[in-house]
Amino acid sequence: MKSNLVRTARRRHIFQRKALVLAIGSIISGFAGTAWSQATRGTIQGTVPIQANETIQITGGAGFSRTVSVDTSGKYSITLPVGTYTVSLLQDGKVVQSRSDVSPVAGGAVAVDFSSASGGKNIANLSGVVVTASAIPPIDVSTTNQVTTITAEQLRQLPLGRSAADIAMLAPGVNMGSPQLSSGPLGTPINVFGGASTAENAYYIDGMNVTDALTAQGGIELPYGAIEQQQTFISGYGAMYGRSIGGVINQIGKSGSNQWHFGVRAQWEPAGTPWKADKRNYYFANPLETDPGLSPGDLSTYNKGNHAQETVYDAYVSGPIIKDKLFFFLAAEQDNTSGTTIGSVESPFAYDYQVHAPKLYAKLNWNINDSNLLTVTGLQSSNKTWQTDYNFDYDTLKTGTFSNLDQTAKTKFSMWTANYTSYLTDDLTLNAMLGKTRGEYYTEQPGYPGFDPDLPHVGSPSVQNPAFVPPGGIVNSQTNSQQSDPSHRVDVTSYRLSLDYKLGNHDIQVGIDNINSWDLNDGAEMTGPGYAWYYGSGDPGTPLFGTGPNSPPYVAPSPDCTTGPDGKTHCYYVMQRIDRSSASVKVIQRAQYIEDNWQVTPNLLLNLGLRNDQFTNFDGSGVPYIRLTKPQWAPRLGFSWDVHGDSTLKVFGNAGRYYLALPLTTATSIAAPVTATNLYGTYTGIDPATGEPIGFTPLPQTPSTGVSIDNEYGQPKDPRVSTAQNIQAEFSDNYVLGAQQQF
Repeated sequence: MKSNLVRTARRRHIFQRKALVLAIGSIISGFAGTAWSQATRGTIQGTVPIQANETIQITGGAGFSRTVSVDTSGKYSITLPVGTYTVSLLQDGKVVQSRSDVSPVAGGAVAVDFSSASGGKNIANLSGVVVTASAIPPIDVSTTNQVTTITAEQLRQLPLGRSAADIAMLAPGVNMGSPQLSSGPLGTPINVFGGASTAENAYYIDGMNVTDALTAQGGIELPYGAIEQQQTFISGYGAMYGRSIGGVINQIGKSGSNQWHFGVRAQWEPAGTPWKADKRNYYFANPLETDPGLSPGDLSTYNKGNHAQETVYDAYVSGPIIKDKLFFFLAAEQDNTSGTTIGSVESPFAYDYQVHAPKLYAKLNWNINDSNLLTVTGLQSSNKTWQTDYNFDYDTLKTGTFSNLDQTAKTKFSMWTANYTSYLTDDLTLNAMLGKTRGEYYTEQPGYPGFDPDLPHVGSPSVQNPAFVPPGGIVNSQTNSQQSDPSHRVDVTSYRLSLDYKLGNHDIQVGIDNINSWDLNDGAEMTGPGYAWYYGSGDPGTPLFGTGPNSPPYVAPSPDCTTGPDGKTHCYYVMQRIDRSSASVKVIQRAQYIEDNWQVTPNLLLNLGLRNDQFTNFDGSGVPYIRLTKPQWAPRLGFSWDVHGDSTLKVFGNAGRYYLALPLTTATSIAAPVTATNLYGTYTGIDPATGEPIGFTPLPQTPSTGVSIDNEYGQPKDPRVSTAQNIQAEFSDNYVLGAQQQF
């Protein structure tokens, strides 16, 4: 089967902008250090001169308005949705000072302090003052972890690729994973955090886990123009979150306001753009290889013929539905990529591909009243690929005649999440989140002149008996041996509930964090008549498989032996292969946590947390094959020391244990029925039109109906033998000690 190279189409190459990245590093570090205990909300806090009848009023463009009291020590604090606010100090209900353009980052805190204009003057005698916040606030000393936050304004200015992985590369210790090994569920690249694998990260949108539940490789992403903030967590997030031992990418979508906004944008990268395709030729280098065309220095892969182009269209509109009450933000993105990739000399084809990746995003913000807020986010993102294959002549380095159309693949994810916040009192806040994600996976084989869907796939034609075929063998138009179940989908339901209580110098959170995941109709069927033919050759007198007929699986030696041009004896055979599977499985994840952010002194913060994770994986029969429901305690400890007391130098550290569940796809291979058999036999000829064997005669084998390497004959898997009886969850113990200095 020819190699399908369309997966490389979505590879994002980072242009050589390292000097610029280093230049902005100190700016970005000014936003680093937020806590991930609030994935969609930030905190505004500060101190004021102690006077009678003081309150703090916070208002925002999205109709947010709330007044909080000042405690006896002159401190105030409020956690609120990410946005831009005006903070005012009121005395006897009248504004005496205010600061505008205050924008806390998600999970972070921004200090807004008020003081008298001339030391000892009573603040009540001050007239109103408006102060615009600095574009680069001091280091956030109110949290204990490592995080880099990039805002929408920075995204407009920085020359970045248009993916979450490209943005995450601005954080220290983050690298791009190999595109040859993995990509996200929608073809996007995946990061590696601090040496962890690409399957050990977590992805969030507006507080909801949108990691690919099927493979844990990557997640869903917002349209680039709809990102309000993206946070890249390296380590040290609090007990409220888990299920990651690598890194975390948290995206927060934009919201509407009382003002109307709209815009459109187009971006085109032409086919000649050097970083869009690999242009380096590859050559053979094995000094032991002597076959003509495969010797050291011979061309292996002609990449100079590769090219790609990309066009991206964006549009958005936002505004009020009901002034000060109900707002919307709507954004759409269409990303089209097309190009050509040349296969190797051993797979001499030119693959012309197209990739369409549309995204549609919507958000509603409802200010029910001053104490109750509701946000609903919706996102649909898909990736569809088409591919046409042409013969490629490595002698002339020219593309030749049409070969075939490859399978068309489409993956679509839809998600929604609702976040509810209720300020029960000035000190007690209730947060609830409910959301669902659906992933749909679909492939189909388009028809074309000369294609016969009823033919079986023919594999390994190069080892067909040369007495019956020309060099290279004979194949047919059925280029794929399998096709995925078109009804395959993944459903995920997430829900969280937490209480946040401020008690003196303590900010205590307690809650639950649950996810239910279902993988439905996951499997594949054989194309054509339900089987494929694979040719092979063995050594004289040597069993093709196993050691003897009484020790299955076993296949006797092939008697069809001839001496080839290389002077060696080859014994030819063919296998009738059946490889099919279908299963519906699920994973249940539960967690409970408690966390305390304790301001021990004005300059020292401690984060103390404890989390309990439970995982249960169910096989295709609905029986648990992994049940880890006993307490799996994950302690979290962190500190933040504001060395000079002015937020210019922060020394911090954290230690914690992080658990990770197995993804859904594990069950489809080790805990669900699979039929994978090969019926071995000899043949007396090969059909010159289809490549099918003529005169197929089964060889002596045990079982006689075909052998399976892994004893997969379609029988249900026994959950008692699918996994070790004393299996434990994967976890990582992380320790970090660091410092941040503002320059």
